[in-house]
Amino acid sequence: MLLILGLAGAAYTQTLQLSGEMKTGLYWGRTDATGNPPEITVKMYNNDDAGNLEGRFRMNLQLTHGIMGMKVRFEQTTWTSMQANQWAFAFAWANLIDNQLKVTVGKLGESPWSAGGPDIWQELDNQVGIRTEVMPHIVPGLDIGFVLNGWNNSNYFPGKNTLSDMLMETVMGVAYTNDYFHGRFGWRLDGKSDVYNMESEGMEMMYRLEERVLKNYVDGLSVWANGWWKGIGTKDLDIKLDQNWLYAQWNRSEFSSQLRLGYLVGANYQEFDTRLQFYYNVFPWLSAGAAGTIRIDGGVNKVRDVPYKNWFIEPLVKATLNPNTYIAFVYHYEYEPISLTPEKIMQTNWFNLRVVYTF
Repeated sequence: MLLILGLAGAAYTQTLQLSGEMKTGLYWGRTDATGNPPEITVKMYNNDDAGNLEGRFRMNLQLTHGIMGMKVRFEQTTWTSMQANQWAFAFAWANLIDNQLKVTVGKLGESPWSAGGPDIWQELDNQVGIRTEVMPHIVPGLDIGFVLNGWNNSNYFPGKNTLSDMLMETVMGVAYTNDYFHGRFGWRLDGKSDVYNMESEGMEMMYRLEERVLKNYVDGLSVWANGWWKGIGTKDLDIKLDQNWLYAQWNRSEFSSQLRLGYLVGANYQEFDTRLQFYYNVFPWLSAGAAGTIRIDGGVNKVRDVPYKNWFIEPLVKATLNPNTYIAFVYHYEYEPISLTPEKIMQTNWFNLRVVYTF
C-alpha cells in the first residue's frame, strides 16, 4: 500500500461515492404433499436475490484518489444476534503504466471474469488475495490477468503449507470487449491443502458471452450466455455440477420480456430448465405480468413415470414509487409430481410482498 501511495502522488482530488440497497418483505407459504400434513411458513423475507433470511441490507463505499482507490461492501442478511455483520469485499486498487496495469489487493470482489447473472452471481476469486490485470493499449478491450489468493475451503494445517500449495489456488482470467461482442473466462486451480472432499474439490471454470449487435437492428433485444463448471478433475463425482444458461431479452418502453434456457448436469443429475417471463407497463409507475418455468429431469435418478420434474407459474404486480423505490406483490404456484403410480404430488403456494429501496 505504501508503494501504491507513492506511485499515486498527493496532488489528485478525492472522490467519494456511496450506494446501496435495502430488500425485505412479507412472506407466506404453504406446501402440500401427498400423505403429509401441510407445512405453513410466515416470516419477513424477500425471496428475490436477497439472501435466505429476513432480507438484505447492502452498502457500498468507494473512495477514488487519482490513479488509486478503494471500495468496501457491507452486507447484513439477518437482524438477530445469531449472525455477525459481513464484509462482502474490502479492497484497494491502483491503475499503473497509463492504465495498462491494474493491481487490486484485499478481500476481493467485483471480478472482471465473473458470470455476471442473472442465475449465476458467484465469482471464482472472492477470497483475500492480489489480483493483477493487464490491459494493453495495443489490443483495446483486452483484460488478462491472474489472482494469487487464499483457499476457497477450510485449511486446517497452515503450518505445513508450501508455496506451491498456495500457487495451486491461483485464478486466471481473460476478458475481451469490442463493438460486436463481449466475452470473459475464468479458471481456478485446485490445490490439495484445503480440507474438503479428501483434500480435492476439483478445479472450476466460469464464463460469460454477450452479443452487442442485435440492438442495432431490433431496439432493446440482447442475447447472452453464462456458465459455471465445478469439480473439474475431481475423483468425487458427487460434487460435480455444470451450469450453462442461455438468455434472450427484449425490453421496450411498453414491456419487458425474457427467455432463459438452462442445462445443469452433474453425477447422476441432468436437468433442463425453460423460463419465460413477460411484464407489461400499464402505467409508467405500474407493471404487471407473469413468469413460468418447467424443469425436465434427465438424470439416472429421475422418477421414470413422471414426464417432468416440476413447473410453476408466478404472476407479479410491481409499483415503482420513485426511481429508487418499488413494491411488488408476487404469487407463486408450483406443481411437482413425485410419482404417478401410485399418484403422489407436491403443491406449493406462496405470496411475497417485496419492498426494495436503492440509493
